[in-house]
This record gives sequence, structure tokens and C-alpha cells, in this order.
Amino acid sequence: MDTAHDFRILVAENAIARLEKILRQKGLPYPHRKEKALDILSKIRSNLMAVKYSFMPSNLLLTYPPLKEIPKQTMELAREIAPPKMFKPKSIGEKQLLSEIKYCLRILAGLPLRIRLGDENKPEYAVDILAVEIFSIMKHPKATNLRITKAGTEKESFTIITNIQNIRKGEIRAAAILPPIVLFDELSDAMYCSEPLPKELKGKRPPSSMIHSKEIPTKIEEILRAK
Repeated sequence: MDTAHDFRILVAENAIARLEKILRQKGLPYPHRKEKALDILSKIRSNLMAVKYSFMPSNLLLTYPPLKEIPKQTMELAREIAPPKMFKPKSIGEKQLLSEIKYCLRILAGLPLRIRLGDENKPEYAVDILAVEIFSIMKHPKATNLRITKAGTEKESFTIITNIQNIRKGEIRAAAILPPIVLFDELSDAMYCSEPLPKELKGKRPPSSMIHSKEIPTKIEEILRAK
């Protein structure tokens, strides 16, 4: 496995850079231990670099201690930088910041699960793709061809802005969880990337054969260009 060029590891490296930029430059709009968080992030980076230059096949990499440490350290980092329970973002900028932190932590915590997908270096392996149920749909107030949807599972939910016109409440569709973007003053956490799926896939990663992967390489390139 060419770990030095694997999209999963490059996107995880990018997530670390994003978190470091948030902590050092942007700051968080609530109390947190900045130096403690940066120290944990440094340890995660060290372990990721060990993974990046290991050149192990995926089956051996899954037993490699540095990879196994990353989710544990990510949980520790999450405890340091997660917002207080009663915190409510005051602007779209704060909402985007919190969503980006959530995305970055997800990328790092889920790295072993994506390594488990195998040795092949597919761009769609770099991010979580989750079958979600569409809970609600409304027209975008500032863009006639866009819809704002709420979708998710029993455990988590996402706001997803889409131009799919025939999308329906109650459908199960695959969603690629991406860095959040603001589209005409509304935040989007993900991108739909499938036709309607069987209901039993809800909460799972759909098989690659069911995923529309055409746009995903472009999205991965965009992620890796931005830090």
C-alpha cells in the first residue's frame, strides 16, 4: 500500500492542518485549553506520519500501534475542543467553524475504518460516506434551484444543500461528509452521491457500486488544496 500517497492519509493530514489553523489563528468562541489541544494534535500528527511512511498493506496497518492510537487521541482532543452543551453559535461563521471541527475529528477518528476498505487508493475512500434518511426538505430562500435538506440516522444529523430536484422525504441516500460550505448564507455539511437506496443500508457505508463517485475526486482535490 502506497501510504505516502493514499488519499485517506492525505485527507487526514489535511484535517490536522485545518484544526491547527483553527486553534492558532481563528480561535474558538468558548473557553478551551489551547496549548493542551495543540499538544494532543501534535501527537496525532506524529502517529499519522508513522502511518504515512509505513508502506504497509492495509491488513497489517490495522494492527500498527500508531494507527490504533489516532482514534483514542482524537477522542481526547474532542473533549478539549468540543463546545459546551449550552453553547449556541451566534453567526453562520461560528456554525461553519463548529461544523469544520466536527468534520476534522470525524476524519481522524474514522481513519482505521476507511483503511479497512482495502489497499486500493480510491478517492471516495478518503471520506465517510453514509446512507442517511432524508427528514425534511425546503426550498433555499436565495437560490431557486437548490433545496435545503435535513438528513441523518438515529445517531446524527446533517444539513445538506442539493440541486437534486426529485429528492423526497423518507428516501435513503448516500451522503459524502465533506468540509462544510456556505451556499447563499446557508450551511451545508455533505453532498448526496447516490440514487435512493434500500432502507436497510441506513447508517452504513453503502457498497461502492451504489455510490456516484464521479464528483468525489474533484471534492478530494478541493479538500487537499485548502488548509
